[in-house]
Amino acid sequence: MSRKRTTSPQRSRLKEFLAYFVLLLVMLGLVARPLAKGAMFYQSYWGGAVFVPFVLLIAAALVVMLVITWKRK
Repeated sequence: MSRKRTTSPQRSRLKEFLAYFVLLLVMLGLVARPLAKGAMFYQSYWGGAVFVPFVLLIAAALVVMLVITWKRK
């Protein structure tokens, strides 16, 4: 007699979602750090100025897209 595990795939999907969510929060924290110090811009790897609120807006849009597409699966 074999038992089918129905919770295993769902549990791994939950772990995957949580891993992506934690990574996104870490990235948001790194991006928001200059804003917390009062700087509206920070220097990118290539030397250009990056507008912090714009990056935070893009990150927030990614979070919304992630949540919407995750519930459809």
